[in-house]
Amino acid sequence: FSFLKVVGLLCCSAFLVRSAHIPEKSMDARSLVEKILGNIPVVHDSITTPLLQSRNMPYQSMATSLGIPAAPELRTVCRPLNQIDFTLEVCLSSMSAGLQLYQDVLGELKERVTTDKVTGLLADIRDLLAQVNKMQEPGQMSSVAQYEASGLASRLPGDYEVQVATHFTLLQLRDFTQNLKRSMRNIEHLTSRSGQKG
Repeated sequence: FSFLKVVGLLCCSAFLVRSAHIPEKSMDARSLVEKILGNIPVVHDSITTPLLQSRNMPYQSMATSLGIPAAPELRTVCRPLNQIDFTLEVCLSSMSAGLQLYQDVLGELKERVTTDKVTGLLADIRDLLAQVNKMQEPGQMSSVAQYEASGLASRLPGDYEVQVATHFTLLQLRDFTQNLKRSMRNIEHLTSRSGQKG
């Protein structure tokens, strides 16, 4: 029993050392998350056309055929059941990879859409990515997942395909950002709970 208790205390101590810097930096990240969630509908409205408002168009099949990439699933890797099951580095790395994906995809779409509102959204995503990467330990920065370019622009021959890709990308970004928001709360809750136990 005493051996298991010592191991548990060591795991708890190691987690506290790794995560001590998280609460301070997550506050800036959370404000950017809220800003992105507020800007997504604005950007979407600026590119929505009557074509996109039709419910009879096979958007989902088109999104699949265009190869619109999906971000990493955060609900699984960032849901802490306890301190041992939860891996902070994996969670932050998945957040980083998803933000890199949307930075790349929206960067390609920005050159093809008529609104300049995408530029502001991209700036917010870039700033949030920087905050998430800062939450990684200095020694863990090399393990941050690097997203490979999607090449989406080459699969969008016309304006309609661009609109469909932008529409679905923004919907996916909204869902990813909402999951990222929940994941931030999970991280803060776990680090706060660990601090109280210590």
